[in-house]
Amino acid sequence: MGYPSKEVLASWIDELAPGERRIRRGPVPGELKRDAVLKVASGELSSREAAEAVGVDSSVVRNWKRQLLGDAKGLMVAKREPERGDSSQQDNPDALRGEIATLRADLERLRAEQRAMEIRLAIMKGAAELVGKEPGADPDNLTSREKTTLIKDISETLGVNAESLLKEVGIARSTYYYQLKAMRRPDKNANLLSLVREAFGSSRRRCGYKRIHLELKSAGIIVSAKRIMRLMTSHGMVPVLKSAKRYSSYKGEIGGAPANLVNRDFHATAPNRLWGTDITEFSIPAGKVYLSPVIDCHDGMPVAWTIGTSPNAALANGMLRDACATPRPGETPIIHSD
Repeated sequence: MGYPSKEVLASWIDELAPGERRIRRGPVPGELKRDAVLKVASGELSSREAAEAVGVDSSVVRNWKRQLLGDAKGLMVAKREPERGDSSQQDNPDALRGEIATLRADLERLRAEQRAMEIRLAIMKGAAELVGKEPGADPDNLTSREKTTLIKDISETLGVNAESLLKEVGIARSTYYYQLKAMRRPDKNANLLSLVREAFGSSRRRCGYKRIHLELKSAGIIVSAKRIMRLMTSHGMVPVLKSAKRYSSYKGEIGGAPANLVNRDFHATAPNRLWGTDITEFSIPAGKVYLSPVIDCHDGMPVAWTIGTSPNAALANGMLRDACATPRPGETPIIHSD
């Protein structure tokens, strides 16, 4: 005959027990699972009756029971209707009540273990959020203030006693309450921070902590420069400084680029065959000085050079004229420049 299809089986159930067929869709809540297992373990309901009440198969209820209670030795599950000839549990209600109490204790133990795992997971997630993802961040090396913040957040979120978390987080009770009290005190830097922000903003983010310290001092506010530096650093007030730009003689392509005869090979087999030139900037107390030399690539000797206070065409042309006057008849050096 074989096995019927789901549709045929459903029609048979409806025919034999109209209106009693249940189909559960979606997962069963954990509390409902524990309640069903407790009723089966205490003998209040059989596995089939508990499964019908929840809307699942009886084998599912037995699996829940194994998951929650495990293979506990010495636990005899009391049935509401014991088999014929076995009336020992019926004749001994004290033993039955003791077994029920043991099962309830095991269930409470499982709930406590689940709660402890939830707390450990919350501690790990909270520590990771506090240190962030910066390089070198270590959730195992939190400061006392960060640990206090973590305990306070978990206590409020999960509704657990803060002192029960001290050992898990790794902070002494006295340290926790000291940090908690310090966090509740008003910030002594609040007024100074607003003044520093105002001075920093009025300077268009150009002044560092030394200039701001002088401005506050001229306004009659005496405070340490290091304190201002710490405030600016911790609150991201970094001055925008224009970096000194080095001179570049490159003005873009004016005409067609000449052929690259050197092709990065600056080796010369004889003097006056390959020259290299560029303009170098020097900063001295009197200002800036520019050197425009021509170097022979054969031995590194300077062929000619000019010095000036402005990197203009006259400086480069003067160097080129002096260099072109040095080759002997028949020598045609190649000059390379950036």
